[in-house]
Amino acid sequence: VAAATPAALPDTVPGRGSPAVAIPRIDAKIAVDGRLDEPAWQQATVLSGFSQYQPVDGRPAEERTDVKVWYSPTAIYFGIVAHDRNPGAVRATVSDRDNISNDDRISIYLDTFDDHRRAFLFGVNPLGVQDDGVRTEGGGGAGKLGGGNIDRSPDYVWSSRGRLTDSGYVVEVEIPFKSLRYPGGNTQRWGINIERVTQRTGYVDTWTDVRRASASYLAQAGSLVGLHDLKRGIVTEIQPFVTATANGARAGDGSFDRKAIDPSAGANLRLGFTNLSLDATYNPDFSQVESDAGLVTINERFSLFVPEQRPFFLEGIELFSTPNQLVYTRQIVDPIAGAKVTGKFGRYSLAYLSAVDASPATNAVFNIGRFRRDLGRNSNVGITYTDRVEGGASNRVLAADSRIVFGGLYFAEAQYGQSWTSDDLGSRHAPIWEMQLDRTGRMYGFNYELSGIGDDFETRSGFVPRTGIISAHAFERVTFYGARGALLESFQIIANPQRIWRYHDFGHRGPIEGDDGVNFDAQLRGGWSVGGSVGRNFVHFDSTMYTGYTVDGSAYAFPEKADNLFGASVKASTPTFQSFDLDAELKYNEVPIFPEAAQGTELRFTTDLNLRPTASIRVTATNTLSRIVRKRDKSEFARTMIPRLKVEYQPNRALFFRFVGQYTTQRQAALVDADGGRPILIDGAPQPASNLNEFEMSWLIAYEPTPGTVAYFGYGSDMQSDATFNFSRLRRVNDGFFLKLSYLIRR
Repeated sequence: VAAATPAALPDTVPGRGSPAVAIPRIDAKIAVDGRLDEPAWQQATVLSGFSQYQPVDGRPAEERTDVKVWYSPTAIYFGIVAHDRNPGAVRATVSDRDNISNDDRISIYLDTFDDHRRAFLFGVNPLGVQDDGVRTEGGGGAGKLGGGNIDRSPDYVWSSRGRLTDSGYVVEVEIPFKSLRYPGGNTQRWGINIERVTQRTGYVDTWTDVRRASASYLAQAGSLVGLHDLKRGIVTEIQPFVTATANGARAGDGSFDRKAIDPSAGANLRLGFTNLSLDATYNPDFSQVESDAGLVTINERFSLFVPEQRPFFLEGIELFSTPNQLVYTRQIVDPIAGAKVTGKFGRYSLAYLSAVDASPATNAVFNIGRFRRDLGRNSNVGITYTDRVEGGASNRVLAADSRIVFGGLYFAEAQYGQSWTSDDLGSRHAPIWEMQLDRTGRMYGFNYELSGIGDDFETRSGFVPRTGIISAHAFERVTFYGARGALLESFQIIANPQRIWRYHDFGHRGPIEGDDGVNFDAQLRGGWSVGGSVGRNFVHFDSTMYTGYTVDGSAYAFPEKADNLFGASVKASTPTFQSFDLDAELKYNEVPIFPEAAQGTELRFTTDLNLRPTASIRVTATNTLSRIVRKRDKSEFARTMIPRLKVEYQPNRALFFRFVGQYTTQRQAALVDADGGRPILIDGAPQPASNLNEFEMSWLIAYEPTPGTVAYFGYGSDMQSDATFNFSRLRRVNDGFFLKLSYLIRR
């Protein structure tokens, strides 16, 4: 099969345009083993004639890909024959689910509602390791040609096996209809596209001739037509689980106390209909099995976003997506119980989440709802409502939004909402709004946005880190493409001027912040990429940040602003070689030092190294180094270094071992004034220098034969030292053992 030519394959369908394909219905059972040797495969329709999508679209693919497709009453089957002129260079590892981004891979997109807005993703590497999730349209902007976002948090139940061959690789995939949602009715029409990534070249190919000059990727898919008599029924999933923790912490007298083992049990329940899902959980386990990566927090004025990692919230979270991040489930810290309803009925989508969050005083009750209606081929309107009630305090947000796609290349997006908050400080309300116009052209694109957030706007169910501002940006992109085989495959220039005003100053006073920058990105033959940026910015210091500041007994006379601040950066990425790949970026920026209302310079260097010494071992080493010095006298204000090492060993697809170690060393000088270097006091107290040296490590053993049936055993520890990189003087501050067992019953 792997060596067959297109002429020998039945019903070969090239992907030019957006073809409609009728695939055979075969009442057969097969063994998913990567062989494609059963008679059903000889009757399958073959999708062929792939085109290059990245880095240059509109060209025939350099490697041939043939995808066989057929369906039975209960599942749809794909047989992928991926040819490679250099089969020894195929990248493939035995890895955990959703961890194949450095491998060659095939992604199958099934738009089961054929609405060009949302598609199931089923991806496989050459060994059949799985990658799954949901792709949704919107949120791309001119800088992300094709737009769209992929959420890999859902884990579906499906089967795949793959093998390397002397001409490339072959993968066999079975997707049960029980793992999909689709409209009711006896006859189905589904959107479909297949995407292939070849790591040694950096090329991305698609079955249909997808063009980057488009506001929608999914709208350029082909169609599977005539699917009929699909047998799915009501899917019932029950997942009981037990957990146990044993945490320890160092007491005030220096001793280390370990608490008794804390066992817990709970269950998740899911009822899945063709187009509706009901989920409930009692005493849920929302623990994370991997710590968040460290972030540089010195000299940051606002909260930094940390993505959600907890399974119950992640399932179907794309249906809650809204402009301005009005839904952020990490606000629910310690839930007691929760329930969700998600579904689509014709042109209408519904998502609703309710949860009770435990707190020391009064439990908080969350209600989060999102309703959306499709308009035309790619447009939509939606309404989002959130509330959090905690005793006598409450916070509610109601917002409406729309996204209108027109002319193939353009979309206009708008949102308007209000928050209402009532607590010990009284009652208040404030607006949030935005307007956006985007053109995603092949050579030229733009994105213009004007948005505002009122002074008293609050969302205790979302993530809006800064309020009381109006911001504007004008994003302009020009992309050039090289000839086939040229060293320079594509070159992109992006200009992105931005301005920020105080909310009530807009229109009659100048901006308080601004940035004028230009970015450059070049894609080179063989998967290499280089880039950089230059720019200037300014910041007015906010007087409210310096209330209580005194110098020599008088109020601190801080500068009005930091002006004409220059910045530049360079970055480079290697191809994904067989055993490693590397990203590195160096930034130099003249920066405002906010704690002192002074000017400084920051040098920041980041690296990301991925090693694959064998097919079962992966090592990821990252490091962030930041050093800020004062412009006045070149003295150091702060230095942060965060090296992080992750080692993974996966002897087979079900068994997984992982170690993560992260060291954070951070020091900051005592605060002094911007002119003479005199000590700054805040509310009469001096602000001394600080020093942190912390090492966090975690170990995990995981066994996951199928999604939902898992066994985790882990250990995490947090240690600190008074000396930088002196591991012999590290002292354990706290630690914890963690055990989780769950079993998925699926009918």
